[in-house]
Amino acid sequence: MIEIPNPIPAEEQINFLQKIQTLFEDSSFNATYKFALLITLTDLSIELGNDSGNELKLTSEQVATRFAELYWPQKEPYSNGFKETGILNQNKGAQAEIITSLLEIQQLTGETNFSNVIKKDIWNKKIKKIIRTVWENPVFYLQEDDNQFIFSYSSSREFLTLTKQAHYCLRKFSEYIGQYAKNGWMTHLKTNQKNQLILSSDSDLESFLFGTSRSNLGKLRPYLLDFQNGKCFYCMKSLKNEADVDHFIPWKKYSRNLAENLVLSCHTCNRSKSDLLAGLIHLDKWLTKIVSNKDNSYEISKFGFISDPSCCVRISQWAYSNGEISKSHAWIKPHVFEKITEEHKIKIIKKSISPYIADPSSIKNHILL
Repeated sequence: MIEIPNPIPAEEQINFLQKIQTLFEDSSFNATYKFALLITLTDLSIELGNDSGNELKLTSEQVATRFAELYWPQKEPYSNGFKETGILNQNKGAQAEIITSLLEIQQLTGETNFSNVIKKDIWNKKIKKIIRTVWENPVFYLQEDDNQFIFSYSSSREFLTLTKQAHYCLRKFSEYIGQYAKNGWMTHLKTNQKNQLILSSDSDLESFLFGTSRSNLGKLRPYLLDFQNGKCFYCMKSLKNEADVDHFIPWKKYSRNLAENLVLSCHTCNRSKSDLLAGLIHLDKWLTKIVSNKDNSYEISKFGFISDPSCCVRISQWAYSNGEISKSHAWIKPHVFEKITEEHKIKIIKKSISPYIADPSSIKNHILL
């Protein structure tokens, strides 16, 4: 068993988390931008980073695109399940510029799915304005000038660089930091006087802001049912009319809908697996699906889901690596589990050598952030 490296000393990890906590408790947030930027950087550290303990350089296009993706659902009127009551105000002053920009882009393209919008030529023009918005607001204001513990950035708006502590800790403590930021975002919206007439006391705000679209997932059922020959991805039993669209890498661990991460399962397997990673037998099958079925990913992308096989593989490497470090167990079937070991990571590495994964540009409509 190879010893798992720990390139960032525990004291530095604790110090980083304490600074993040202080950031939320003591900073003034007049808009939701700072929460969105922190979630964005956490996601990108997972997708594009590693556990080497080095800095991570991110381009302005990568940051701005993911930032805009977070806000894309929030440009729609809030719905409490019964009626739409209005677009939530992200600022305490005028509506956030990012919302205005995204509404304009939707009007010009006629697209409702973000995955389709960023394929349009107009996106290459509009993203420049979004980059300026991100740089002049949360990038500039998230940290104090003399305490840039999360990132440093270029005044030319070309890139920002995560510190080695931030790169490592955002990956390791992503669930904690991400949920902290989401809770802050929701609190900001709830306490904004401009949203009082929109939100009710029983509003399911988290589902609206950060949840996966059940209607979109529902559209996938017939297609996935046909692709999986009417069988549950995990137990291989006939699904008949009972089927759930499941995130293979659990939504709780990484809340983004990627085409390659979606499978169809029976109610029993879906509820039993819950927020756990799947065992080696399922991991091997899932990786094979990604490697050998690029046409399936392309078809799913038509429903508005981003197709990014190489990203999915990197996310799985991160998830199983964290699982090994935390000595977690993976789900095999109801009441049956296995310890997550180095073997799971080796399986992912071997599969990722596939030309399809190594050269993700080979897939139509592939979106590399």
